[in-house]
Amino acid sequence: MFEVTGKMVWKGTKTGLHTTWELAKVVVPTAIVVAVFRASGILDIITAFFAPYMGLFGLSGEAAIVLFSGYFVNLYAAAGSIMALSLTLKEITICAVMLGFCHSLLVELPISQKAGSPMGYIFLVRLGCSLAMGWLLGVVLP
Repeated sequence: MFEVTGKMVWKGTKTGLHTTWELAKVVVPTAIVVAVFRASGILDIITAFFAPYMGLFGLSGEAAIVLFSGYFVNLYAAAGSIMALSLTLKEITICAVMLGFCHSLLVELPISQKAGSPMGYIFLVRLGCSLAMGWLLGVVLP
């Protein structure tokens, strides 16, 4: 019915390797930066500062690193941060939902503006939905 050819395998392999390289260019450096922050003590300072705010969402202070990297860089940077941290499944779930509503702001907000949307309004709606869902999940999830 459907035959797999060598050409298809080669094309799939080439595409897969290219995609892996593109993702690795963001994920690996982010994980390294977070690991360096942890080793130097900077991570402790950052997480201690944000812990009270993250507590509103049922998150530890470390989750702030994930949210900021996702909000301002992209979801792959957030994934790299998650890999370097010791977040619980609950925290990863809450961060994932929050970042689903609001991510890659530095890239997507200017695009929205060029498409005719008011950038401030789009920012407030996306961030507001993200924070509201984070708070709701923080209250609801055990």
